[in-house]
Amino acid sequence: MRWSDQDDCAYCANCLSESKKAPAYSPERQRIMNSHEHMFTVGLEIEINGGHDHDKLKNHPLIAGYCTDGSLYHRDGLEYQTDILFTTDFDAINELVESIHCYGDEPERAGGHMHVRRTRRQTPSRWYWALKGLSDRQARNLNMRHTYYNRWCELRHGDYSGKDTAVNNTHADTIELRTFARWDDTTATRLAVALEWAHHMWRYFESHELYQLKTADIMRESARSAYTAPRTTPAMRIATSRKED
Repeated sequence: MRWSDQDDCAYCANCLSESKKAPAYSPERQRIMNSHEHMFTVGLEIEINGGHDHDKLKNHPLIAGYCTDGSLYHRDGLEYQTDILFTTDFDAINELVESIHCYGDEPERAGGHMHVRRTRRQTPSRWYWALKGLSDRQARNLNMRHTYYNRWCELRHGDYSGKDTAVNNTHADTIELRTFARWDDTTATRLAVALEWAHHMWRYFESHELYQLKTADIMRESARSAYTAPRTTPAMRIATSRKED
């Protein structure tokens, strides 16, 4: 078994040819993102610990890469990385997750990670306080597990580096939230809410200069948005993206 720190994946010698070691992000999506400085973008890592429809996921237009992972013991388990996602992709990625059914003894061993776009106003400490502001019930409703099963996502103030932290600050272009439990047909109803929550908090941080927010402000806004984040329609998202552009 060989580990790649760059790709966050483990590879066995016999299955290297079956892995897209580096996600092939869409050049057009990268162009759109880079041309709009204040546009929210997000990426998901979807781990599946067991048998599933590999071809559907590997060939889906929103999947940019896939690989084996050291935390997934099942022989058919894989991790998939999405392409750069815009708010207009929320419905499509939700439909894909709804279609994932895992055949395995311990599907809950898998986790889901979310990468939000990094800007000067998006800091790991701000996202720490956003997670800290959620109650246990809110965390469960958002499919997060840092409040009850945090082996891979311990929430530690000031420690934002590594694979066992809820907020990972080691990536150049994104801040990684490692707190989410698996994404599949059993949790898909919570994906839309989680994406809307992340979008809301990202916009909230982006609208406030550094040092303008107190920790209590962030925690209060996070808790409030966890209850009130709307399930927007595609038309509403398009209108919002035009305003942001």
